[in-house]
Order: sequence, then structure tokens, then C-alpha cells
Amino acid sequence: MGIPPDTAVLLLNMGGPLRADRVEPFLRELFNDRDIIRLGPAFLQPLIARIIVGARLKDVVQRYGEIGGGSPILRESAAQAAALRRALREAGRSEPVKLVFRYAAPRAEGMLRALRRDGIRRLLPVTLYPHDCRATTGSSLRDLERRAAGFGMEILEGVRHYATDEDFLSSVEERIREALRERPGATVLFSAHSLPRKQVEQGDPYEREIRATVAALEARLGPLPGGFRLAFQSKVGPIPWLEPNVADVIPELAGREVVVVPIAFVSEHIETLHELDIEYAHLARERGVAAWIRVPTPGTHPAYIRCLTRRTLAALKA
Repeated sequence: MGIPPDTAVLLLNMGGPLRADRVEPFLRELFNDRDIIRLGPAFLQPLIARIIVGARLKDVVQRYGEIGGGSPILRESAAQAAALRRALREAGRSEPVKLVFRYAAPRAEGMLRALRRDGIRRLLPVTLYPHDCRATTGSSLRDLERRAAGFGMEILEGVRHYATDEDFLSSVEERIREALRERPGATVLFSAHSLPRKQVEQGDPYEREIRATVAALEARLGPLPGGFRLAFQSKVGPIPWLEPNVADVIPELAGREVVVVPIAFVSEHIETLHELDIEYAHLARERGVAAWIRVPTPGTHPAYIRCLTRRTLAALKA
């Protein structure tokens, strides 16, 4: 038998509530995180977060009910972890591959405690957020670093973003081409999770990386009869966020067929299954959009798993 590995690969994502009774604590933690969103001065954020959660809770629980009662992100991310684990084993690597969510189980504290008991001393983070962003990857990494310090564990560089990785792009491009074979004249609408404009102005690279992904895909796909659009979704509160919002773009697409590409997400969850598939699909019908076809997220697409595998292997060797 070989020497057991002292390094674990950790797939990082936000997570989501599995059941209706987990929606409130999930939202409370999310809105309390100043890496995600700053709600007034720091000392007031817990109070403001509690007010926002109280106002939104019933509606959010109902939305989760309409997509099956909870988020599928644990199941989706576990499938990605299993696919990456198989690929690493085929490449001769024996490091454990684990999931760590930011606002839901499995959380960093419990996972690191178990890994430390197994002799793991080093952690290699692999983000399931393709685009570098202080509110997503940044928050997950900062939480991981805080927890790891308590266990005397080292955080390696790992895989922190891959906005223009050729395999990541291929996994999205193939989904788009499949849809365009059925609707060759459609407009391709890229939709990305929005971000407060102030965070971008303070240097967050997210918008720049989103636009780099879109530009790379446009170059791969070439000119289309229906053209391309980029819009943003999931804005919260009255402060300025990245624009245009998907809801504002939809009326401009009246009479057209639209292929919707959730460019910032690699797994299905409430922003794709409800916001895009139910809320915006309903608005599109109301505004006279001829067809609203939403392509799946990369999930376990072979090209996406190749992206994660190749970059993880390179990080392990480094």
C-alpha cells in the first residue's frame, strides 16, 4: 500500500436549502455575509438582514416549493465531485475529493475536522464558480482559510477561476449549438448573476470575467442571425447592480426566439429552475417572445469535468 495522501481536494460552492425549513437559516447566513452584500454599516447588517429575510421568506419558500421543495444543488454538486474523483483516480491520484458549501451543509468546519482526523494537512480548493468574484469564490475561500487556521491546515492555490478555459467554454458552446440546431434564427441571451455596481467599481473582477466568457463564446459560435445579448439576474434591494436586467431586456426581444444561457452557473438551482424557467419564461410569454429555450448548465458535461480535472491535476503537481 502507498502512503496515504496528506492533501484533500475541496469543491467549493454556495449551497442551498434542501427543505423548506432550511430556507430561513440559509437566507439569514447569506444576507449576513458582507462579502456577498453590504447592507449599511457592519454593526447594522444583522438587523437589516433579519428584516430582509422576514420580508422575503414566504415568497422564497413558495419558489422552492415550485421546484420540488428545495435546492437540487447538493445532488448536482455531488455528481460533479464524483465525476472529478473518478477522473483523478484514472490519472493515478488518490486524494479525497469533498464538497464544502458556504451557507449549507456540508460546511467547512465539520469537513475539516473529519479530514484532519484522517491525516489531511493541506487543502486544495477547486471553485465551482467559473468567474473570479469576491462575493462568491472570495467569500468561500476566506471562510475556508479561517476554519483551516484553527486546525493547522494549509490552503494551497488550487483552482480559483476559469472564465475562458477551453474545456469550460466547450461545455457551454455545445449546449448552445444543440439549441440552435432546433432554433437557428434565435437570439442567444447570456444571463449572469448580477453584482452590486459599487463592488465592481471597487475592483471586483467579476464583470470583466463574465464579459470575457461571453466574448470567447461569441467568437467560437460566429455571427448568428439573431445575434447575442448579455443581461443580469437576481438583483436584491434598491442599490445599483450590474445592468441591463433580464426583465428589462425581454420586451426588446418580442417576436423573436430566444436561447437563454445561464453563463455564471455550473449547476441547476433556484436561479435557473425558478427565476429563468418560471418567472422570466412567464414574462417572455407576456411580452410576446416567440420561444424561450433555456439551455442546461454544464453539470457533469465531459468537457466541464475535463476542465476541472486538468486544472486540479496541474494544481496538485504544482
